[in-house]
Amino acid sequence: MKRSFSLTLMAATWAVVGSLWGQEASPRIALIDMQRAFKEYYKTKQAEAALRERANAFQRERQTMLADYQKLADETQKIRDAAVDKSLPESAREEKRKAFETKVQDLRNMERKIQEFQLTRTKEFEEQSQRMRQGLLQEITKVVTDFSAREKFLLVLDKSSVSLTGVPVVLYAQGLRDITDDVIRLINSGSSSSSKR
Repeated sequence: MKRSFSLTLMAATWAVVGSLWGQEASPRIALIDMQRAFKEYYKTKQAEAALRERANAFQRERQTMLADYQKLADETQKIRDAAVDKSLPESAREEKRKAFETKVQDLRNMERKIQEFQLTRTKEFEEQSQRMRQGLLQEITKVVTDFSAREKFLLVLDKSSVSLTGVPVVLYAQGLRDITDDVIRLINSGSSSSSKR
């Protein structure tokens, strides 16, 4: 289903391209490398830095939890060793066995807590990353759309796109204007480093 839709979409795109080509000597079609624009957008770099900081905070929190887990595991082992120590009276060993059972339950609870923490934080991180990416792509797309309207382009193709079969959507495009540098300049015009230039 997806493949047939993709092929239909590509056929329709090329039909439009063919009809546009026939209308004027120099077609009003442009190319852009959206991957490069996304990568070179100053807000992408800021978002990546924020995500790295969040990942580092997650890692620090996880390390603290693992250190607490190890401490509890060591305490549990000591109590277990005391519970089987023949030099202690039977009543003391029985008390240690009960304490050991409690510690084992605490250890299991902590394991569950660590697993839940990892699952929750991983999901939160992935969702935040996806939201940031979508937001940035929307901003870049708006700049592409506005720029293309001003330049009177009828069609702009993303040359970094690949089809469902893994083949680049744009295989060959001679004489078409590449607006990637123009868009990168526009999206970065609001950064503090570009205003210093």
